[in-house]
Amino acid sequence: MDSEHSFHATLNMFDAHVNLLETLHGKPAMATVSSFSGGFFTGKPQTHDHSHLLGMRAEAQAVDCIPLMLHFQPTPNGYILTLKNPGEYYNKLISKSWLEVLGAQNSNTVNPTRFILIDHQQNIITRKNINTQHTPISLMTATNKYVGGLRMRGSPYIYLAETEEKSKITFILSLREGV
Repeated sequence: MDSEHSFHATLNMFDAHVNLLETLHGKPAMATVSSFSGGFFTGKPQTHDHSHLLGMRAEAQAVDCIPLMLHFQPTPNGYILTLKNPGEYYNKLISKSWLEVLGAQNSNTVNPTRFILIDHQQNIITRKNINTQHTPISLMTATNKYVGGLRMRGSPYIYLAETEEKSKITFILSLREGV
């Protein structure tokens, strides 16, 4: 695939905002998460800044929230997504960042997460298949995991993460021409 098939688009949902947690909840987006392993407590809960992680927030809970702007760069194994919202994370890659959770990573990440666009009929689509301004899609990682919502014990946030098909999210992909 070549660069003529790359494009800019926003990702939204019908009833929720999607973006970095700092955009959805303010910076810093702190979460105190307990570490568990095999059912045994393995450490004192620790508080971490999750501002760089992707999440979702119900529309009713947020004032105006800017949409998540992304650049979709095709590769033979799916698209590499780059953040295009102004700010600290501009030009950072969207990749697996913490456990299964997706977040902003440096653009020199050795093995960035690649995303496959799936239409409502479970077909893989590319830019040349998108013929409307707004298209419902699901995202699947190259490891055959869907992007869906995930809650973590001790965190007030809903994260975007690799999930099973039953937890997948339908996004609205809106093309941005001339960006």
